Amino acid sequence: MTLLLALLACRPPAAPVAPSAELVLLHTNDMHCHFQPERADWLEGEPSIGGMALLDAQVRALRASSPASLLLDGGDILTGTPLGGIAARGADGGPMLEFMDAIGYDAWVLGNHEFDRGWDNVAALVEASQIPVLSANLDAPGGGPAFPALQDHVVLETGGLKVGVIGLTTEGMSHLAPLGVMDHLVVQDIVDTAQEQVAALEPQVDLIVVLSHVGVDGDRKVAREVDGIDLIVGGHSHTRLEQPVQEGDTWIVQAGSYTRNLGVARLGVVDGAVDHFSAELVDLLPETSPGPASEAVTALVDTYAAQIDAEFGEVLGTATSTLTRDYNHESPLGRWITDVLREATGADVALYNAGGLRADLVAGPISRRAVYEVFPFGNQAVTLTLSGAEISRILEENVDAARGDHASMQVSGASIRWKGDAVVERTIGGAPIEPERLYTVATNSYVAERPDKYLANAVVKGLTSTGRTTFEIASEAASSSPIADPGDTRCGPVD
Repeated sequence: MTLLLALLACRPPAAPVAPSAELVLLHTNDMHCHFQPERADWLEGEPSIGGMALLDAQVRALRASSPASLLLDGGDILTGTPLGGIAARGADGGPMLEFMDAIGYDAWVLGNHEFDRGWDNVAALVEASQIPVLSANLDAPGGGPAFPALQDHVVLETGGLKVGVIGLTTEGMSHLAPLGVMDHLVVQDIVDTAQEQVAALEPQVDLIVVLSHVGVDGDRKVAREVDGIDLIVGGHSHTRLEQPVQEGDTWIVQAGSYTRNLGVARLGVVDGAVDHFSAELVDLLPETSPGPASEAVTALVDTYAAQIDAEFGEVLGTATSTLTRDYNHESPLGRWITDVLREATGADVALYNAGGLRADLVAGPISRRAVYEVFPFGNQAVTLTLSGAEISRILEENVDAARGDHASMQVSGASIRWKGDAVVERTIGGAPIEPERLYTVATNSYVAERPDKYLANAVVKGLTSTGRTTFEIASEAASSSPIADPGDTRCGPVD
């Protein structure tokens, strides 16, 4: 009996057992500074969709009818529209914090694009946030959180429920963040981190939620390998999960991107456990809005819309057709920008990462803002020297990309053709590639700084900045002649 009592005394206290309740968990992710309605060209009639005003109206209506509710965001609030370049609260992109405060977010997780404007800016952003900012696997090199105000987790109480929310950020930061960021950062394993955090939280809470910016595949891995997680609210992969994913006892949700949808998850809690679960995505459409936005959100939208229109509203030119992107194949937009870069620099070849093209150019008048939203990163246009053999290897990786293995490199001035598994032609300027010859290549600074990821581990030589960003060069091209798809295929199979 004495031994039993001793063992019982060593056990952690039991988790609180809430009475029967339903938690309504509202969520967004990958908003990327999209705060106004945009054209939904994938819906019949191409209605406008999204924006902070419609989001606020839906959140207010759902919370008014839900005694227990939370609103969470899965990261990447920055980089996408000119809003990310506006300073507020001492940080570029600070207007997003103002919107999130006004709408009533309870927590958000750091995404990789929060780092796009450098270490000092993300430090200021985290410090300025009045909402808990989470990431349990981003540490300082000497230990402890990456930023003083960054939290591993937070316990939120609502409607008699205690909900533990753990933050996780993608392990791919070394390939995604600007150079220099990793000098300040240690990225821990997401599974190990989640296990540690769940163990710490389980005795304290009724439910455990992971607020994740690792993508659906990473979310599935965490759900499979870590017990005790009730729900993963995801981000990073821009996945529009119309139906939730279940891995074991863990549910996974994600709400697309660009503030177009609001995710609504309902967790029925009986005797401290999830008894039933449902989830849906609400399209943020004007015709289905339950009412107006708050005066505070409306005022923010009006203020920043006017500021951006004054700087970016100028019409530069016209697109004769819609230039779209494609992550795994060459695209009309990719052909256009690589041709523009090659002509502007006089290079033999131009290369551009498909993931660096962030919006399509829609047929019709093209404003400075439309071009900015394709190229929001501020990357410099650069030239460098590569051998023919190195360029051949880069082109060969596009063969794998076309099969969906990874992103495609957009190309101008060079081509590759394949039949089945065999490459049958590699050319530069219409002539066979000479393996030993050195060629001049134009690209953006992000690609040039990451040859292991984008340039098939090539040895970069003669790296030179043009002194202009890709946005500036693209804007000049849009002003000088109509924007059109060049139309020729550079990388593709032959019959």
